[in-house]
Amino acid sequence: MSDKSLESRPCFVAEQTKYLPTQHSNLMNDEEIVGFENDTKRIIKYLTRGTNELDVIPIVGMGGQGKTTFARKLYNNDSIIYHFDVRAWCIISQTYNRQELLQEIFNQVTGSKGKVDEVGELADILRKRLIGRRYLIVLDDMWEIKAWEDLRLSFPNGETGSRIIVTTRLEEVGKQVKYDTDPYSLPFLTRDESLKLLQKKVFQKEACPPELQDVSLAVAKRCKGLPLVIILVAGIIKRKKMEESWWHEVKNALLSYLGEAEGYSLSTMQLSYDNLTDSLKPCLLYMGMFPEDARIPVSKLISLWIAEGFVQNIESERLKEEAAESYLMDLISSNVVMVSRRGYNGKVKYCQVHDVVLHFCLEKSREEKFMLAVKGNYSDFQLSHWKETRLRINVTDEVSAFELLTPEPFHQHLRSLITNDGGEYLVRNPFPQISKLGFLKVLDLSSHEVVPLSSATLHPLIYLKYLAVRTDQFDFHPESHLRHLETLIVIAFKSTVLLPIFWKMEKLRHVYISDAVFDLENNKQGIFEESSKLENLRILRNVRYPIYGGECMDVLLRRCPNVQKLRLTISSNERTAEICTSNPKLGRFTQLQSLDLSFVGRRYSIPGLHFPSNLNKLKLEGPHIVSAAPLVAGLRNLEYLKLQDWGIKSEEWCLKDIKFNKLKLLKLVSLGISRLDDPEESFPKLETLVIKMCHKLEEIPPSFADIETLKQIKLIGRRPQTLEPSAVKLKEDIEEIEGCSRLNLIMDVWISMQHSWQLRLHAHARLHNMRTAAKTQAE
Repeated sequence: MSDKSLESRPCFVAEQTKYLPTQHSNLMNDEEIVGFENDTKRIIKYLTRGTNELDVIPIVGMGGQGKTTFARKLYNNDSIIYHFDVRAWCIISQTYNRQELLQEIFNQVTGSKGKVDEVGELADILRKRLIGRRYLIVLDDMWEIKAWEDLRLSFPNGETGSRIIVTTRLEEVGKQVKYDTDPYSLPFLTRDESLKLLQKKVFQKEACPPELQDVSLAVAKRCKGLPLVIILVAGIIKRKKMEESWWHEVKNALLSYLGEAEGYSLSTMQLSYDNLTDSLKPCLLYMGMFPEDARIPVSKLISLWIAEGFVQNIESERLKEEAAESYLMDLISSNVVMVSRRGYNGKVKYCQVHDVVLHFCLEKSREEKFMLAVKGNYSDFQLSHWKETRLRINVTDEVSAFELLTPEPFHQHLRSLITNDGGEYLVRNPFPQISKLGFLKVLDLSSHEVVPLSSATLHPLIYLKYLAVRTDQFDFHPESHLRHLETLIVIAFKSTVLLPIFWKMEKLRHVYISDAVFDLENNKQGIFEESSKLENLRILRNVRYPIYGGECMDVLLRRCPNVQKLRLTISSNERTAEICTSNPKLGRFTQLQSLDLSFVGRRYSIPGLHFPSNLNKLKLEGPHIVSAAPLVAGLRNLEYLKLQDWGIKSEEWCLKDIKFNKLKLLKLVSLGISRLDDPEESFPKLETLVIKMCHKLEEIPPSFADIETLKQIKLIGRRPQTLEPSAVKLKEDIEEIEGCSRLNLIMDVWISMQHSWQLRLHAHARLHNMRTAAKTQAE
């Protein structure tokens, strides 16, 4: 990507309400942040006043003390949002990649998703994009000064009043990165703050019963003012929160665990671990198979737990998944695993663990020979001491890393191999070593690219249940298959042909292939007729379906009768003059709940579509997609709808007599419509409205304010001038009518430099008016 192409893009100004980059999460939700009030006021002064030159503000504290929570409170403060032109949040961690960090900051600063391949060029372009801007950058969890040296030249030192916040456990790092402001040592929570946080985490929105006030105060004192310890202790107490004897039991246990001056958090983790059931302990320790600060997809985690055999004595595949989900919710309830992101329906989509919890998992796993994480200098690794059945490797040196897998006899006990932190390079072929690990159940090489791969190469791995790879090409061998495989994830740059042998992998539950196509020649010969059904298959993503290949849909219907989530691309031949009116028979997928359907080409007729009646989530992409609305409205269980057009102009989206009775989330992307019809009757249960890149849309209808369930509007795009006034007016109307701020307005927009100052002035004025109104009401 050239410097010129990037410089031609408009600058980025994010005006957000309670919004964080998706990479950032913490143990505490926004409503559960307790304490730091005086500290917040003090640091806000450092951020908004003082020198006009760049200043770095280090925040120092021990693990679990709340540095990230405190930084997040600053980052989301209204006065900070409106003070800075540009904000970005980046997690450093102990192991980091300079290019990935720069890319992450660059994408937040510019609002783009583009990548720059050369790290020096990327650092230079980022610097140029920040020149003249008042920016705030948060560098969270820095462990060494080298990380700062790798990044600091990309942060220009102008007279704009820009600021950088660095959170670190190490006082020496804080001293080395400081500019004008001395490192700020974060204090521990006071006794009252500790009690408030403990009771919030135990009783949620309920009040603490009077008879438990004294014992809860005694427990809060034992937590030494550490937020993480308080949260972990609350997770233990919640199991029997109304039993005073249980509170005393936990308090007494804390006395023995917290006897030393240091190590409070790890000691409390041991207490939390001891109070988990036997079925939950391996699930928690397995978190050590993921890197620090990783946002873990729940679907992936559940598939891995099932492949590892953590969900036992359950025959039904559906019940296994439900049991695994309940395990995760138990760990979340115990506060040892935290929610990183929820879906539209409130279900957890991503989770993660605090680095203190991760450290405990790694140490406990070594102690119990459960798993081993290898990183750094592989020459120091003693093969003779390796007894663990699970191995996580950081592939930073492709040769020495896979040389660990030389076919020694003691490697035969290896059951799981997961690699992390690979580069974009093509590694040498690891499969001569891996194929000799005959008892392997889990193989995840998706973090880096491997050589072209055939299923025949993996044929010796007869017990393999989980396979994830990233490669240039993946081929199914016509006579070789993995009969025990349950999860197959293939990220390949070339299309993967589904040969008839694919349908003999009868235990498959979850299949993701970046571009899967049918072997039509063999299908014409009737070979599919002899194939087996994939009765257990629940998720099938990225199948390409030619619009004239009706036999492909018949194959899917016959071979995948129980599929619940399907991503399908329907492609047409542009050279064909006629329009195809025989659309795929999607209505026959009676178990389907989630459908992601894309049309490539223009040779088809939307009105011919028929959708499964049980759908609760639907994504449609292609030309003239708006015309599908009447067909979708009849889906009685639909809660999520995304419509993505190709910007084809349409005067108005007419919603007359169209009603989506259960729709909670509506996402409109790149639609060419200029007006929305009155939505009040059409979306009676709508909670979230997302409008992205709909440049021709003039306003959001005022009647959206009459939808009592509406909680959030998110605007994404390059031209907010048209939609911003109506969105702000909508929010103000709701506040005036209802007397409360029910609507959360998020504007994630890329705008011209000329408009940025106007937006800032408008934001300051609105904030001033809101504060004046609140003060008047209070008086």
